[in-house]
Amino acid sequence: MQVITQDGFAFRIPAIPARYRANCSREWGMFVVGDTKGMRASDAEKAGLTRGSFVEMALCAIDLKTLTFEPNYINEEFLEIWGIPTGGEMKTKFHEKCSELSTFLIHRQSKDRMGYAIEQLSREAFNSWVSEGMSGDVNQYMADKGAQLRTSSIYRFEMTAKEGQFGSYFIVSVSSRSPQNDFECAALNAAKQIYSMAGVCTDPRIEENHQRSLGLINLPALPEAEPAILPNSSKSKGRS
Repeated sequence: MQVITQDGFAFRIPAIPARYRANCSREWGMFVVGDTKGMRASDAEKAGLTRGSFVEMALCAIDLKTLTFEPNYINEEFLEIWGIPTGGEMKTKFHEKCSELSTFLIHRQSKDRMGYAIEQLSREAFNSWVSEGMSGDVNQYMADKGAQLRTSSIYRFEMTAKEGQFGSYFIVSVSSRSPQNDFECAALNAAKQIYSMAGVCTDPRIEENHQRSLGLINLPALPEAEPAILPNSSKSKGRS
């Protein structure tokens, strides 16, 4: 475990990644933690395994992963989100002056929504490069500028209800805003530090899954690391 202190606030980097799941299936539409297989949403809530329908975060890193969660998701792309919760139940489980680095995956429609937000940052970075004289390597400039822009806003990930061919389901919508208080400003500064720390925003189980899905390693499959990450029914494939 590591701790970053910033302006009277503390941010924990756990030794074992604090991983949540975006359960977008019918009755759920909430973030969860722990093993919820076989549970109804109400049972998971009573067991203390739910974390509400939204989280606000100071983003630390975003990584594209190719992952397999059998039987429904074989070699599919997910976005791995790393950030410091500043609002929602992921945050309120902590003292008002602290939070911890947390992570979850988003997929399909949810991933696309985040992709639109990233693309907007890319446009802003490109405009800045041009306005500043187009000097230096554009790709490095845009990577650095994009990270700077990303860590200057608080991002909100919220379950949004949708209707599809097989009934109702949820996607994770994405929005951003400027920080509104000292805690959020401190979380953004901590997020910048975490972004520059090598190897911090990495979950070994997800990385192994990624490597195996790409065929870069050949190992026996591990037990599913992300139970019920999205709708379990094969009928729901393609929704979120």
